[in-house]
This record gives sequence, C-alpha cells and structure tokens, in this order.
Amino acid sequence: MEKAQYLYSKAIRCKGFSITAAASGVTTDNLDLSGEAREFVGIATRGALDTTRLQLVINNDVVIEDTAAGFFDSSNDNSRMLTPFERPLTGRDDITLRSTEGVGAADAFEVILYYRNLCTLD
Repeated sequence: MEKAQYLYSKAIRCKGFSITAAASGVTTDNLDLSGEAREFVGIATRGALDTTRLQLVINNDVVIEDTAAGFFDSSNDNSRMLTPFERPLTGRDDITLRSTEGVGAADAFEVILYYRNLCTLD
C-alpha cells in the first residue's frame, strides 16, 4: 500500500487556466495550484499565440522572461507534451503569469501547468 501511495504522489498532474491577453497591453494572472503541489514540472500553451509574449514567475524566480508564447504551444510539436522547468514548490506558492499583447486585438489562450505532489528533485 505504501508503494502505491508513493507512486500516486509522484505522478504528474496538470491544471489548465484560460487567459486573455489584453489588447495592446499587459495582463497579470495569479495561477494557483493544489496546496499539495511540491514540484513544478513544466508548462504548455494552446491557442492564438502569434503576438503574445509571456513572463512566468514562481516564488520570485523568473522562470520565463519575455518569450513568445507560441514557443510553449504543445500543438506545434506532437512529440512534446510540455516544456520542462522543474522547480521545488511549498504548497503555498506565488505563481504569476504576465501576458504582453503587441497588437490591437485581445488574445485568448490556455496555459497548462504540470506538477507533482511529491518533489523528486535531488
């Protein structure tokens, strides 16, 4: 039974967020994961991402800085489910996503965060 609980705890989980990048502006979203999350595994995006740029900050650590959101779009590469950015988490983490839209139309897209409830990092 302990082995099953261990395997369950280290399994990858994901949570999706619907984001709308403001037209010709910056949008800041606070993303909340489960209070049991102990390891950030990675990110994926889906949607209209041609002109959107992202910044992802986890507990004051800039993980993604001013990068085209389309780079993380998993629908562009069927062999890649996510872009890995492994980081330990505490369960009370401050995760902020900033979206910058450079054109006059708002862009709606999906952000998927992957995590584990057990930290496997050494």
